[in-house]
Amino acid sequence: MPYFYIVLLVCGIDQAVKFWVQAKLIPFQSINLFHGWFSITYVSNYGAAFGILQSQTLLLLGVASGTFVYIWLNRREMQKYPKLFQIGIAIALGGALGNFIDRLRQGFVTDYLDLHFWPVFNFADVAIVGGVGLIVAGMLYQEMQQRRHGTSAQDSKEEKL
Repeated sequence: MPYFYIVLLVCGIDQAVKFWVQAKLIPFQSINLFHGWFSITYVSNYGAAFGILQSQTLLLLGVASGTFVYIWLNRREMQKYPKLFQIGIAIALGGALGNFIDRLRQGFVTDYLDLHFWPVFNFADVAIVGGVGLIVAGMLYQEMQQRRHGTSAQDSKEEKL
């Protein structure tokens, strides 16, 4: 249950910042924070990461919905994974939920973090990428622990059968 609070916290931060950006800026307006390095720039993204899958809102909502359902149905199985993996799932899920809410409510995602050398993105995107990084780290940690104890993931699965 504590992971549910991580999902809500990440999603809440994401939605609050997006609300602030939309209230204070007009589309394509920027607030330069570090000249030439970083700005807050309000952009409406009708696609996925880096603008791929433009205007495929229904597809993106469907993929996100499928992911939510899969995680919900497998939540007990995921409790067997390392804490780092579980935290990663919660952070990534919070980010995915933040972007899902945008797509559902507006038909697009609000992006605002502008590094000037990278496409504009948002806090939810950072959470998704960071969460996936933690998931991978958790899986690598589990594999390392299993090797240290002389078992492999395949051995563990066979023992359960």
